[in-house]
Amino acid sequence: MLNRIKSNIENEKIKMQNDELRIENVNLNKELQEYKATNWILSQVIKASGTIDSFEGLMRNITDILMGVLGVDTCSIWMKSNSINRYTSYSRSIYNSNEYEINSCSYFPDDILKIKETKTLDVSNKNFSFCKGQNVNSILISPLDDFRTNIRMGVIILEHRNKNFFNKNTKSFFDILSIQLSIAAVNSKLFERVNEITNKDPLTRCYNRKYFEKIISEDLSEREYTLAVFDLDNFKIINDLFGHKKGDDVLIYISEMARKIIEDHEGYLIRIGGDEFVIILYKSIEESIGILEKLRQGVPNLDIIRDTGLDITMTIGVASSKLVDGADKIFNLADMALIEGKKNNCKNKIHIASI
Repeated sequence: MLNRIKSNIENEKIKMQNDELRIENVNLNKELQEYKATNWILSQVIKASGTIDSFEGLMRNITDILMGVLGVDTCSIWMKSNSINRYTSYSRSIYNSNEYEINSCSYFPDDILKIKETKTLDVSNKNFSFCKGQNVNSILISPLDDFRTNIRMGVIILEHRNKNFFNKNTKSFFDILSIQLSIAAVNSKLFERVNEITNKDPLTRCYNRKYFEKIISEDLSEREYTLAVFDLDNFKIINDLFGHKKGDDVLIYISEMARKIIEDHEGYLIRIGGDEFVIILYKSIEESIGILEKLRQGVPNLDIIRDTGLDITMTIGVASSKLVDGADKIFNLADMALIEGKKNNCKNKIHIASI
């Protein structure tokens, strides 16, 4: 009997040890999976920092990676804008189907921006205005710094509905990730600045002729597109009567209006010289005519044009990629349609090229 009791006790001890080992094994496997996931995230951030050529593209990619791998409810990256007291959030949330969103505001809690290292917040009985999720019980915040200037750029904010969702390993990982992401953010902004200086016209902020030559040297034949060339009728009179400063202002206002219309349709607006511009739209010529007509009709109604009292209008030549192969040939067709239209005294119209 005594031996049997001893045996039962030993069996219970072995069972308890086995249970403890199983629990330890589960925890180790969990930590291993977390380690693999965080390493993968870090590798993707490093890869993104070397391949993405815009800040907004970097934010889009990083929020997608963090949402997908960490399983959080909401991921937001808050960045301080160049303008005073403006903040922009780049975010995704399960509550809006993981759609990428960009929002601006004029206020963000200063104490949150000033945190020195990754930390979790106690959310009990508190309401944080920056939260984007619902029923948030866990918040992780990690700072983003410009290490060249020691200036705080912004913060990463992760949210989850479960309490204690973020553990010590997550916080340690974000101490490393935030450094890499900060470097990537600074580099992407520098790249955007260099790209803007190289490819943008300094007066109108449209793409310049150099960028246009780059576009037409590439193969655009995979998608149907329409190319339009336009210039302003009677523009020289503005310079003659009011001076070149007024002429520059007119070009700025017209290009701003045109850029808003064209960018809504994911097109390109390029200034190739003087008051001559090129538009590329990845649409059929029928769809493009409707967009261009909106632009043409908008020019005489601009306040800056009305104030001159002059008959300043827009004449447009248009050609489709279905006419010929090669963007340079399509450009020539559109340009000739514009020239012929003006020769025939048909200004303030859209002229469609044919062969």
